[in-house]
Amino acid sequence: MTDPEHPDAIRRTREVLAYRNRFVDVYDDEVAFPGGAAGHYLRIRHREEGLGVVILPVHDDLIGLVRTYRYPLGRPQWGLPRGFSQHADPLVTARAELHEELGVTEAEFHLLGTMTPDSGLLATTVAVVHATVPTTPTAAPLDTTEVAETRWLPLPTLRHWITTGHLDDGMTLSALTLAHTHGRLP
Repeated sequence: MTDPEHPDAIRRTREVLAYRNRFVDVYDDEVAFPGGAAGHYLRIRHREEGLGVVILPVHDDLIGLVRTYRYPLGRPQWGLPRGFSQHADPLVTARAELHEELGVTEAEFHLLGTMTPDSGLLATTVAVVHATVPTTPTAAPLDTTEVAETRWLPLPTLRHWITTGHLDDGMTLSALTLAHTHGRLP
């Protein structure tokens, strides 16, 4: 049977939980493709209720970044602070993540919207939060097991990092695009 609203939809015929841990459920679902062919589709769903967050911390013309080791890539990567849902309100989660990853305790938060980080694999939506940091950031991250280094970059340097591939994190690039569209970059 085809979905009349989405005739090109891939239809799940059987949900198959392949793996579960405290963070995610991994499914290897049996599916029917639009032409009727049977197959499998991998899907990962975060177990926490609520939205994960990516935070764009801004102080004057500076953007706060963190350098973390990204295990799936096998290398460190610069990007905006982010994290799994810790609370039903994404602004509460954003406040906690900003404190953990950049050491920032005071900021004004504004929800810019949401994004899907990898809709071909992840069944998740992430809130994009702008954080205006009122004082000069000097604190160190609380989470030194995850965050190896932090930097507050001027926007021209950030743009250079993007154009040269030094900053290639998809969630960061999406959040910056959304912030630019909303006129929230310095």
